[in-house]
Amino acid sequence: MEHNGLRLSPEMRLAVLGTAELDLTRTEFDLLAALLDSKRRVRSKADLALLLRGESYVTAYYVNEADKRAVEAHMGNLRRKLGDSLTTPRWLETVRGVGYRLAASEND
Repeated sequence: MEHNGLRLSPEMRLAVLGTAELDLTRTEFDLLAALLDSKRRVRSKADLALLLRGESYVTAYYVNEADKRAVEAHMGNLRRKLGDSLTTPRWLETVRGVGYRLAASEND
C-alpha cells in the first residue's frame, strides 16, 4: 500500500516514509492500514474503534465516547509521527463530526 510517499506492508507490519522506517504501535499501524485500505472513503470514529477491538461494524456493538477519544488520541500520535499538518494534511484528513480519511493524492 502506498500514498504520497508513505508505504505500508501489512504482511511485514512495516511503515516507511521516504527512506525512514516509522516506529508505530500496533494500534497506530492498524489505523493507518485501515485508512490506506479505504482510500478516500471516510471511516467513522466508531467504525475505527470497532476495528481496533476486532469487531466488524454491527449496530449491536456499542462504542462509547471513551472509545472515540482513544481513536482521536491514536490519530494525533500517528499524525505527529508522520509529521502531518492539521491545516494542510498530506496523509490523514479529519472530516469534522464524522471521522477520518486519506488526504488527496499529490498527483490529483
